[in-house]
Amino acid sequence: MNYPEGSHVPYLLTFQIGALNLRILRECNKIFKESNLPLEMDQIPVILSLYYLNGGTQQEVAQRIQRDKSSVNRTISFLQKNELVKASEDANDKRKTIIELTATGKKIAKKASELLENLDKSVTEVLTVKEKEQFQDMLLKLIAKVSAL
Repeated sequence: MNYPEGSHVPYLLTFQIGALNLRILRECNKIFKESNLPLEMDQIPVILSLYYLNGGTQQEVAQRIQRDKSSVNRTISFLQKNELVKASEDANDKRKTIIELTATGKKIAKKASELLENLDKSVTEVLTVKEKEQFQDMLLKLIAKVSAL
């Protein structure tokens, strides 16, 4: 195995991706806190899914963001307690509950999206347009491969 000089840990891609993910999550949580957003990064996929796709059922949200339904349910409960989402019965199917953002939830989702876009620009400014495209392509390939395991 190839170990970095003075280290006993190999440069494995999975470690590097994990380290990058952890740093980004920490930075996002810091930015949200500084901006007085009552959210943490693990709640963002749920709220942005509801924001960009105008609501949906818990099952639909879970499928969109590829998380288990119980995790999404916990996040939605948190968002409901903070009056960021509202639940209503589906007019066509009484067994389904539709989750939608409240007006406050929409404002917070919009602000979170803007903050993330700014962070994305800041982080990727070290890459050329071609490198960004290549990186996106590589990430999608890796996601597809891991999803198939």
